[in-house]
Amino acid sequence: MELNDRKIQILQAIIMNYLETAEPVGSRTISRRLPLGLSSATIRNEMSDLEEMGLIVQPHTSAGRIPSTKGYRLYVDHLVGLAGKPMEQFDALRGLLQKKYVQLDSLMKEMGDILAELTKYTAVVAMPQFRKTTIKRLQLVPLDPYSMILVVVADGNIVRNNVIRTRHPLKVEDTYRMTDILNAHLAGRTVDSVTQEEAALIKKEMQADSTMMEGVWDAISNTLKYAENIDVFTSGATNILNFPEFSDIARARALMEVFHEKDKMLSLVDYDLKDDESMKITIGSENTIEQLKDCSVVTATYKYGGQNIGSISVVGPMRMDYDRVIGTLDYLVKDFQNMFANNEEKEQKESQE
Repeated sequence: MELNDRKIQILQAIIMNYLETAEPVGSRTISRRLPLGLSSATIRNEMSDLEEMGLIVQPHTSAGRIPSTKGYRLYVDHLVGLAGKPMEQFDALRGLLQKKYVQLDSLMKEMGDILAELTKYTAVVAMPQFRKTTIKRLQLVPLDPYSMILVVVADGNIVRNNVIRTRHPLKVEDTYRMTDILNAHLAGRTVDSVTQEEAALIKKEMQADSTMMEGVWDAISNTLKYAENIDVFTSGATNILNFPEFSDIARARALMEVFHEKDKMLSLVDYDLKDDESMKITIGSENTIEQLKDCSVVTATYKYGGQNIGSISVVGPMRMDYDRVIGTLDYLVKDFQNMFANNEEKEQKESQE
C-alpha cells in the first residue's frame, strides 16, 4: 500500500491534533483542519489505510485514531521541521550561555533547569565525562600558618577547593612559590603521568613536609576522579505528570522512581553518537526501560575539547512537541562548545590582567 501525499497530510494532521488535545482524532476533525476538500467518508478510508499500515491505532471502539509508535517515528524522521522551528525559546538559552561561568557542571545544571522550563517536560543531564582528565591549574591560598586551601581546576573548568594541613608554619610568599612549582610540573598533566621520581622532585622543590604533600596529591586525585565519573541530574521531574497520559497514580509513581534511579538514568543518556548524528530519538516501545514505554526521549551530546563529555535528554509523552524539543537541543549542540570556549578565553584574559 502506497503512502502518498494525501495520506501523509492526514497522518500529520492526526499527530498535530493529538499533540494539542490528547484526544483521539476523528475524520470530521481532519476535514476541518485540512483544506483538502475531502469528504469525511474519504478521510475515513484513508485513515483505515493508515491503520492497516500500522501508523495509527484506534484505542477504543467508535473512537477516533491516535498515532502509533511507528507513526511517530515516520513523523520524527521525515516531517518534523516542515512548519519551521520556534525561535523565542532560544533567548533564554543564549543569555545563559553568554554568562561568565567558572564551572561546567554549574552551567549544565542550570541548562537542564531552563530546558525543563522551556519545554514543560523533564530534562536529564549527564555531566561531565572526561576519559583522561587533566589539571588546568592549581592555586594555594593561605588560611592560617598551618593550613591553606588548594584550588584545583580540571578540564571543563571543574573547580574543587581542598583544605591542606602542614606541620610547619608557612608564610604567604611560600604559598606563591609553591603554587608556581605545582603549576610548572602539573598543569596539563594527569596524576597517573607523574612518576615517583618527579613527585619526589616536586616535594624537594616545594620544601614541603609529607603531610602536606599527601594532602596535595589526595586533593588533585579526588578532583580528577570526580571529573571522570558520570553524574546525572534531573530537572522538572514532575512536569511530565501534568500530561493526562500519566494521570494514573501507579504509572506516575513508577515513572518518578525511574527518575531517581541513577543506573537507569545513565542507561538512558549514556551512548555514543556516530559522526554524522547530532541527536538520538527513542519513541514509546523503542525505549529499553519498561517505565518509559509511553514516553519519547530526545537526547543530544555536547562536546568540549573535541570529545563527547556528556548529554542532555528531554523526556516527555509520545505526543511531545518534537519541533520545539529538537530545535532547542539542536541549538545547544551547535553553539555550546563555541559559547563556553569564548567564556573560558575571557576568563583567562581577565586573570592575566
